[in-house]
Amino acid sequence: MSEKDFIITKDLDEVAKIHSNPQYATWSCEYVDGEYRFYSPTYKKHDDFTRKTVKEETYVTLEQLESLLSETGYIWFGHGTGRMGNSDEVVDSIFREGLRTKDNSLYFTAVGLSTPTPELKKQYKELGLPEPTIERLKNSFNNWEHLDSKKIIIMRMPTEYVNNMGDRSDREGEMFGAFYNQKVQPNGKKINYLSPKFIVGCFDVEKQAVRLNKNFEQTLSEETIEQLKSGYEEALAKTKARLSSFSIYPIKQQEEQIASQEPQSFDFESNNVFDFPDLEWEDSNTIGKAK
Repeated sequence: MSEKDFIITKDLDEVAKIHSNPQYATWSCEYVDGEYRFYSPTYKKHDDFTRKTVKEETYVTLEQLESLLSETGYIWFGHGTGRMGNSDEVVDSIFREGLRTKDNSLYFTAVGLSTPTPELKKQYKELGLPEPTIERLKNSFNNWEHLDSKKIIIMRMPTEYVNNMGDRSDREGEMFGAFYNQKVQPNGKKINYLSPKFIVGCFDVEKQAVRLNKNFEQTLSEETIEQLKSGYEEALAKTKARLSSFSIYPIKQQEEQIASQEPQSFDFESNNVFDFPDLEWEDSNTIGKAK
C-alpha cells in the first residue's frame, strides 16, 4: 500500500531502500503488527494509536549486513538482554547510554561472535572448524544461551585500539578500555559502559531482523578517533602498572645481599618475552580512520 505521504510495507528490502533514499530523510517510521509504516511530515494521523510519538526504527536482515559483518580489522561481540530485558525500552536505553559492563569488564558481559571476517575464516580453517557464515551466526542468535534472550545486542570494535597486552579478563577495562565511557553511580561507584558508537544494533529473534542503532559510527569521526587514542593509552598504562609489580629486578631490601655475590650476565632485551607497542598513529587510510 502506498500513498503520497504514507507507505506500508513488509518487505525488508523496500524498507532499506526507503531509508537510504534522501527523498524520505524527513519521514518517520514505526513497526506495527509485522508492517513498517512510513509517514511524511505532512501526514495527518487520525486514530488514537497513530497519534503517539513515532520512534524512528530501521530493521534490516543479517544478510543485508553481510558486507559489514565481513569487513577486516574488527572484533565482534554479542550480549543477550535476558528474559527480563526483552523489551524495546531496554534496547532504547542501551542504544542511547551504551552497554553497562559486568564487573567493569567486557569479558564478563559479552561473548565473541563468529562473523565471516577474513581473519576468522583463516583461523577456523587452520583449526579444521566449519567456516563462519551468516546462517551460523543467525542460528547462534536464535539459540542464545543466556537467560532465553530474544534480543541480542551486536557490537563491533576496530582491533587497532584493542590493548592486546592487557589482562584477558579485561579487569577495570584494561583490554577494551578505549571503547568505554565511565559513569559514576549515585553510590560513588564507577561503572564502564561500552560506548553506543560501537553498538551496531540489536538482533530481534521474533522479527528475525536487526534493529539498527542510529548512534553507531560505521566510519569513525575525528572526535571518536581522538577519544580512542586517549583511551588506548590509558589502558596501556594500566597494563604497565600491573606488570611492574612482577619486576625481574631485586627488591631494595635484597640489594646488599646480592651485591656480595658474583655478578651474572643478563641481557634484558633478549630475555624479555613481551614488548609494548609504539604509540605512533599512522595518518594513512587504516582501520578506524575517518574517510
